[in-house]
Amino acid sequence: MAKLLSGLCPSRLLNSSGLFLALAFGVLILAACDTAEERAEGHYQTGLGLLEEGDVDRALIEFRNVFNLNPNHRGARVAYAEAQRDRGLIREAYGQYLRLVEQLPDDLEGRIALSQLALASQNWEEVERHATRAFELAPDNIEVRSLYNTLLYFKATQDEDEAKKAELAAEAQKLIEENSDLAASRKVLIDSLIQGGKFEDALVQIDDAVRITPDDLSLYIMKLGLVRQAGDISATKEQLETMAEQFPDNPQIKQSLIAFYVGQQDIDGAEAILRAEAEESDEVDQTRNLIAFVAQYRGLEPTVAELNRIIDEARLPTPMFKAMLARIRFDQGERDEAIADLVAASEGAERTAELRDLEVELARMYFQTGNVVGARKIVEQVLEEDDSHPGASKIKAAWLIEDDETGDAIVLLREALSAAPQDAELLTLMAQAHQREGNRELMAEMLSLAVEASGNRAEETLRYARYLLAENQSTAAEGLIIDALRLAPENPDLLASLGAIYVRTENWSQARDVIARLDELDTETTIGISNSLKAQILSVQERSEELVELLQMVAQDPNSKRPAQLSLFRTILINDGPEAARDYVEGLLADAPEDQELRFLKAGVLVGLNQSDEARSMYRQLVAENPELTSVWVNLYRMSRAEGDMEEASGILKEALENIPDNPTLQIALADELQLSGDAEEAIAIYERLYEQNSNSIVVANNLASLLADNREDVASIERAFAIARRLRGSEVPALQDTYGWIAFRMGSVEEAESYLEAAAVGMPGNPVVQYHYGKVLAALGRRDAALEQFNKTLELVEETDRSAYLTDLREEVERLQNPGTE
Repeated sequence: MAKLLSGLCPSRLLNSSGLFLALAFGVLILAACDTAEERAEGHYQTGLGLLEEGDVDRALIEFRNVFNLNPNHRGARVAYAEAQRDRGLIREAYGQYLRLVEQLPDDLEGRIALSQLALASQNWEEVERHATRAFELAPDNIEVRSLYNTLLYFKATQDEDEAKKAELAAEAQKLIEENSDLAASRKVLIDSLIQGGKFEDALVQIDDAVRITPDDLSLYIMKLGLVRQAGDISATKEQLETMAEQFPDNPQIKQSLIAFYVGQQDIDGAEAILRAEAEESDEVDQTRNLIAFVAQYRGLEPTVAELNRIIDEARLPTPMFKAMLARIRFDQGERDEAIADLVAASEGAERTAELRDLEVELARMYFQTGNVVGARKIVEQVLEEDDSHPGASKIKAAWLIEDDETGDAIVLLREALSAAPQDAELLTLMAQAHQREGNRELMAEMLSLAVEASGNRAEETLRYARYLLAENQSTAAEGLIIDALRLAPENPDLLASLGAIYVRTENWSQARDVIARLDELDTETTIGISNSLKAQILSVQERSEELVELLQMVAQDPNSKRPAQLSLFRTILINDGPEAARDYVEGLLADAPEDQELRFLKAGVLVGLNQSDEARSMYRQLVAENPELTSVWVNLYRMSRAEGDMEEASGILKEALENIPDNPTLQIALADELQLSGDAEEAIAIYERLYEQNSNSIVVANNLASLLADNREDVASIERAFAIARRLRGSEVPALQDTYGWIAFRMGSVEEAESYLEAAAVGMPGNPVVQYHYGKVLAALGRRDAALEQFNKTLELVEETDRSAYLTDLREEVERLQNPGTE
């Protein structure tokens, strides 16, 4: 401030009047500063008063006013965070506390709160960050000691250090004796008791912990798991009802309660919950859930009757329910009639939100019937009126992603998420858009948020778990699935995935626990999954005789006969060789001599036994019976190519395409032939058609991008290749690394290209094109000797029949590098 006044009023120029004005101006500035501080404090005090009155919304507005005037106001920041925490808005509260410790790194209250919130969400990295700092600041604070002890217990669990865990559990008990309100120490004690099999004692501790932190969902889930494990149906029902009452806005808990009723064959009880919820609400979602339940458990006629009743009562806006009625007709095959119903309902109607929902359903029907133009026209109109309409945004985002217009899709989805931030489908689409762009970190974040938004629903959980497993994060995937199973313990897909993780990590005892649970459920699906897991365990453990016995037993069950026969065939082939496999399949054919699948297996074994004529005869007989057996045509084609008879192979491919002209596998084979013969443009045309049909296919995307980058020079083609290939960024598959690296090179990103192309060259040492690509990047980096060596290696791999376009450039590069003076 002094510097500012000095600059405005040089002392040598001041007269008495000027001095007065300068001083007055300075006073005004200082007064303004004081006023800003006072105004901020005024808003803060008003906010505190509103909090005392229970008017949280207006209090938060006052605190935001404080931040506008003084973003470093500690009291307002803490009050705002605590208010959001009390309302259950954990992410918002966490963000506010995080701002606090960024401003004041040694703020103990902020560090404790962040540790507690991170612990509740099982974010152990954040627990470690904040609890460790809190312990450094206040090692004698009992709350800090409790949190830090809990962190150490988690680490001991990860290290499987049972002695350390026991020591830390004892410390947790001492801390609770000092202060019975320590939630973190309660959790340590509960976990220790459960691990020790002391379930009754654990239940007592959970009840005590709930009294301390009644809004900690994890405690209720632990108790639910214990009473379920004990087989106490009455206690399970009571706990689910308690959870539904305590967390009325958690849809997954309500779904679990309904699933419990259904599992107990109490369909009326389950319906009563949904019906009461629907009748008490003015929102359509609750009534839509009721309709979905009636459709699943009561059948078609009661569903239609329920919809007609709702439409006639007109208590709720009717367009959505008319759309649902039309959807039923559509799914029953009355497609034209269903579309006509929705067209009639929309014509001349007032442009309301409900009408837009109906029109989105009509757009879906148009897409399904091939009227893409009509569907897109409707979606665009809906979005013109409501640019964040979730349903329309989902449809448009999906087609934008399909068209590789991911930037536009992301902008659209952000707009939709601003209106519906907890829409799991929108978050999943956002993940798909980031995946197409090759941004795996953002994809993972969106998948994680989708799980959270869905309330750990199975579909979202499994999708994120698959990503985690692909990243070799088995422990994280396991925890994710266990969380979902706590609310849906009978979901066969979740159990199958968890069992597969335990097999993958060779955690046999827990794998057997999953198998026991599947056997206990005793449905056709769960028994099939159980047998599959048992077979996988025996296979990994190389217990071949027991595996054969298991598969033979399973093959006696008509419901699992064929899968077991196929698994047994593969096991015999691997362990005992092709002759034993042939004998086995011939034994099966003795009982079913016309079985096409068994005959196909036998023909494949005959190829392995070098009995090609007999195999070819069997394949020919199979396609004569059914000309649309793609796998048979493919095997015939491969046999001829393997024997070096390219003319015969081409004839077989032509014959196959005459019978199934649009088959993608055969079209890919045709494109491969065209590329080898030098007709790259026709190969590109084939892949363009395949990509239009299914742009999600990694094989099609990779091959199309590769062809464009290898055979075209115009900027538009190279940019299109990059748009298609972005999803390959970060891949560890050599063929995909080569495609992305080469396109990056063509785009001018030489340094990025090097790492991809080097990895691809190592992974595919016998592929001349891949080796050539690596040589090109070495040359571009000025590494002359390495590039020349690489190009010479490539020339040794080139076949005389190869007519690919890169060969001319390859020879020119060798000439140039061998004779540097000619450049």
